[in-house]
Amino acid sequence: MYFKYLISGSVIIVISTVAVIYSLITGLEVVLGASLTTLVLGIVVLTTGLTYGEPLTKLYRTYVTVLSRLVSKVLEDSGLLGSSRFRVCLNDFKVVISTKPVNCLETSLGFGLVNDVPYLALPLDSIPKFEVVGSDLRDYLNEVLSREFRVCRGVNVLVGDVYTVELLGVSEDALELIKTPPNYIRLLVLGVSAKYLGSDLELVSEDLISNNYVVRFRVIK
Repeated sequence: MYFKYLISGSVIIVISTVAVIYSLITGLEVVLGASLTTLVLGIVVLTTGLTYGEPLTKLYRTYVTVLSRLVSKVLEDSGLLGSSRFRVCLNDFKVVISTKPVNCLETSLGFGLVNDVPYLALPLDSIPKFEVVGSDLRDYLNEVLSREFRVCRGVNVLVGDVYTVELLGVSEDALELIKTPPNYIRLLVLGVSAKYLGSDLELVSEDLISNNYVVRFRVIK
C-alpha cells in the first residue's frame, strides 16, 4: 500500500464528485465531462495506492500508462490540451494546468474554475523529498534526476530571471514519458526544483533536442 497515492486519489475523487453534482445542477456539460473523467483518474490513483509495492513495479508502470491516457482525456475534455500554463504550487504540492494564470491558493486538487478559467490540478506528492546535497540547484538536480531517478546522464543549470535546466543524455524510458501528456519528466523537473527553491514555479518553455531535454521556468513571487 502506498499512502501518498491513496490520499491523493481519495482527494481527487471527492472533489470530482462535488464537481459532477455541481455540473448536473447547473447544466454545464463541459464541466460534467471533465469531472467524470477526473473521477476515473482519481479511482486509478486510489487503486495504485492500494496495490503498489516493490514486487508490483511492472503493474505500476501499466498504471502510469493508463494514468497518462486519462490525463490526456481530461485535458482534451476541459480544453486544456496544448495549454502553455503549467504552475507548480507548494500548497498541497501540485501542478496546475490552465489556459490563463491562476492563483495557486485559489485552486484545489482535481478539475475546477477560478474566475471562469478552467484548470486541472494534479498531485505531486509522490515525488519524494531528498536530502539537499551540493551547494546549488545544479548539484541537487544531478543527485536526484541523474543518480536517484536515472532520468539522464547529467544536468546543467543556468540561473537568471528565468532558470534553464538542461537534462543531458535522457534515457529511453524518460524520452517516452516526455512525449506522453502531461509529460511526467517536466513535472518531475519542476516539482524537484520547486522543493529545492522553496517557491511556486511557472513553466516558460521547453525543448527536446536529440537526447537532451531543456526546461525553462521562473519563480512566482
